[in-house]
Amino acid sequence: MEQEIDLSNVNRLYTVMLLESGERHGYQIIKEIEEITGKKPSTSHIYPFLSTLEEKGLVESEKKGDRGKKVYNLTEDGRKVMHEQVEAFSKILSTAIEGEITECSHCGCEIYSGGYEEDGEVFCCKHCASNT
Repeated sequence: MEQEIDLSNVNRLYTVMLLESGERHGYQIIKEIEEITGKKPSTSHIYPFLSTLEEKGLVESEKKGDRGKKVYNLTEDGRKVMHEQVEAFSKILSTAIEGEITECSHCGCEIYSGGYEEDGEVFCCKHCASNT
């Protein structure tokens, strides 16, 4: 089943990733995105997106608890589509940070930030620097 979901919006990406790790109700999603980004997403963005996912068969919902809160969960198709979309996003992100990656002069591991510099060479740690 070849489907696409628009994850170009960061809140949409986070929504799907949160659902991948387990069921959530809309308010939980909003609160968790706010914790991650420091900005509270609008309900007018989250709930219509959840409805779209449900219409496409990528999310299922059911009412739970005393108050009958609607809880959302990714379907198998939703998980497949989410992984494809996240992989595509990862490639974009990798390209963006590629110039920032340094390779350890001793073990060759990739250093994304920081590192240990000695005698003009960059290492991932003091241990690698002492083994040259």
